[in-house]
Amino acid sequence: MLLCAVLACVGLGCGARAGAAAKSPPPDPLEYGDAVVEGHRILAEDPSGSGRVVEVLGDLDGAEHVAVVVPGAGQTRDNFRANPAEPGTVPLANGRALYAAMRDRASMRETAVVVWLGYLPPQGHSLELAGIVGARRGADALVRFTREVLPADAHVTLTCHSYGTAVCGLAAAHANVADDVVALACPGMGVTDGAAIRARVWTTRAPDDWIRWVPSVRAGPVGLGADPMDPGFGAVRFDPGDISGHTQYYRPGSAALAATSAIAVGERAAVASAGPKPR
Repeated sequence: MLLCAVLACVGLGCGARAGAAAKSPPPDPLEYGDAVVEGHRILAEDPSGSGRVVEVLGDLDGAEHVAVVVPGAGQTRDNFRANPAEPGTVPLANGRALYAAMRDRASMRETAVVVWLGYLPPQGHSLELAGIVGARRGADALVRFTREVLPADAHVTLTCHSYGTAVCGLAAAHANVADDVVALACPGMGVTDGAAIRARVWTTRAPDDWIRWVPSVRAGPVGLGADPMDPGFGAVRFDPGDISGHTQYYRPGSAALAATSAIAVGERAAVASAGPKPR
C-alpha cells in the first residue's frame, strides 16, 4: 500500500492533494485518564474517524523502563485487539509480545508497555500514505503524551513499525521525548538523518520486506524522509534473524523481538555488538 502510494505521488504529482490534507482539521487532543474496561487498562479512547486507543500493560507509574509501541498505517480502533487477516499487525498483540520479552529479560526490574494508537494513521490505498502530514500530527500527539503522561524518570523507548517510524522520528526530534527509538520496517523517519533525532536510533528490516522498495525521498509534504538502514543515516542496524515479510517483527522468539526488548530495558551493548549479518 505504502509503496503504491509513494510511486503514485512521484509519478502523478500529489503535492496539491497533500497540501489539501494539511488544511483539514486535526482531531481533538486525546483526554488521558486511567480506567479499566473489561480487563484492559485504558489511558485514552476515541471512536471518531478510524479511532484512537491507548492501552498500558504493566505498572506504568512505577516502571523503570517504558516501551511505547507505535503502529503504522491501516491500524484502527476496530483492529487494535484482533485482526485475523493480518495477525502480525495487531497493535495490542505486538505490545503483549514485547512486554513478555521485556519481563523475561529484566524480571527484577519494573517494566511497562504502552500500546499507543494515539493518532489517525493513513488507511487503505490513500495517497496520505506517501505524505508527511499525518505523521507530523501523530508526532505532535506523541510528544504531548510522552511529556505529560509517562513517568519523568523512566527510560523511554519508542518502538515503531512502518509508517509509525515517521511519527516516532519526528516526535523524537524534540527534546525530552525518548531515550531510544527502534525503527522496524521503516519507509523513512520524517527527517534527513539521525542527527536530527534527539535519541539513539536503532533499526532493522527483514531481507524480503517490500518496504525496502519505498523511495526514501521528501519533497515538501510528499515522502517520508531518509531511511535509517542507510549507513549514512547514523542509526545502529541490528540483524532481524529469520523473520520474513513486513509483519513479523514482534514474533515471539524472533531475533528482532529479542533485540527490541533488550534496547527497551537498557541492555544496548548486547544489541550494538551483534550488528547486522551480511546479506
